[in-house]
Amino acid sequence: MLYVNKTVGEIIKELYDLWEVEHKTWPDSVNPSHLEFELKKFDPESIEQIRLVSTLCFIVKTGAWETSYSALKRMLPDQEFEDATLEEIKNYFTGIEYIEDKIIFEEYIRNQRNPFILELLSHVMLNSVENNQASAPFNLELQGIHYMHLNSKKQGLDLAAIAKDTLDEEYYLVIGETKNRKSPAQGTLEALSGFNKFDSGKQWPDIRQIMRTVANSFENPDNKISTAISKHILWQKKIIYRLTIEHRSNKPKQGSQFRDFKTNTPNVTYAQFRQCEAISTRRLDVFYDEVSKLLVEFIEKQEEEIIYVG
Repeated sequence: MLYVNKTVGEIIKELYDLWEVEHKTWPDSVNPSHLEFELKKFDPESIEQIRLVSTLCFIVKTGAWETSYSALKRMLPDQEFEDATLEEIKNYFTGIEYIEDKIIFEEYIRNQRNPFILELLSHVMLNSVENNQASAPFNLELQGIHYMHLNSKKQGLDLAAIAKDTLDEEYYLVIGETKNRKSPAQGTLEALSGFNKFDSGKQWPDIRQIMRTVANSFENPDNKISTAISKHILWQKKIIYRLTIEHRSNKPKQGSQFRDFKTNTPNVTYAQFRQCEAISTRRLDVFYDEVSKLLVEFIEKQEEEIIYVG
């Protein structure tokens, strides 16, 4: 069963702690390009990790999501189950609509369901922004986060958030991309090309619109951050870029899958504002299946109870 009595904050913290996330500067600490995070204890066969991720999937898919980060962390899963909603979620994770065509079904699982779960993992990894050791000399605390896409095919940023440095009361924007391409290098190239456009200000209206929504979720009348998110030039050195990709090798060629990160984001002042992780996918497909299986089992149990009560 899922953790319906745990808050989102408890679930995310437990997952992040279980993964034992470590970081390193690449290529070295003398002239660093970016930070690479490694999930030392990510275990695609861990029942506990599967259960925690399944619960987060359920929370997102029911539409119970907050943009205020403090509210999100306090939030409990929706416990008023609607039959139609449960059926829709179950269909999403089983891919039952495509089951009669093996090729289309496998494409759906690979290109829609699995990327959704990977994107959720990238939201858990957003905790790295608050890693004091990694972000020093900053002391960042997440304030607001944009809604997760209910459909991984939807266009737009995979992740958008606002963090505050409690040392100088300054705010920073967090922009994230998640890629699960057949070729990891292709996914990295796509994401870094996107970051390059953001860094240059070419897509600033899109960023401004999303970030204003995030800012409005937590700010008070005396702290109008949303009105300050106007010109790119004011924020270009205050953007943290995050990239999460699948990777079928723990040893990328030429030392780093993300070696072009710095080249594509020249306006980033600090290496710690470029963050990335490559989650080894050797057995991740099994993880996706087990997460979906547990979620479907939970929903079927709820549907039985609804019928029984009705």
